[in-house]
Amino acid sequence: MNGGNEKMNEDAIKDIRERIVKVGKELYEHGLVTGPTGNISARIPGTDTAIIKPSGVSMGLLKPEELVLVDLQGNKIRGELSLSVETPMHTAIYRARSDVQAVVHTHAPVATAFGIAGVEILPLQIEMFMFIPKGVPIIPFEFPGSKELAEAVQKKIVDFDAVILENHGVVTVGSSIEEACDLNKLIEECAEVQYMATVLAGKDVINWENLKKKFKI
Repeated sequence: MNGGNEKMNEDAIKDIRERIVKVGKELYEHGLVTGPTGNISARIPGTDTAIIKPSGVSMGLLKPEELVLVDLQGNKIRGELSLSVETPMHTAIYRARSDVQAVVHTHAPVATAFGIAGVEILPLQIEMFMFIPKGVPIIPFEFPGSKELAEAVQKKIVDFDAVILENHGVVTVGSSIEEACDLNKLIEECAEVQYMATVLAGKDVINWENLKKKFKI
């Protein structure tokens, strides 16, 4: 980087840092992450680099200067703190989808419970077809930070904007930091609605066949 490009990139980095911190606090306040759990990252537009939350820092207390700059192979470029263990998963997503500008991973409690129970989240409200037209698939358990997890997410995220990691939370992507955050919150809302509907009507009523008939799809 040099000259005007350097300033442009530094301005972009500053903007992304501030937006990540804002969204991180929003996720924390919504109860989708607690303590130092979860992670969030954003691609620097027009580059093969991204900014990611470091390990061991709460999203509720995150500061812009604490965020770490990495390349899309997961190598640290800039930053004092340790990389998130999930950096390989984030960078694998960016390598798989050039349209993705941000990745959010939370431990949204109800949606996470669906993953543990092996129950797929469906778009039960017709408006949800705009966001999760094919539902939210569950990725079988792999250890956090492992190559196997990164590869499994990379393969599935090609066709979905949201996935549940079995025993490990929810991953959403978007064309902006805010969009990825909003989708994560939406998945938790969908999970809450589906849980309540299942309690009221029974699990046999909640299925793709009934949805397709009702919504004529």
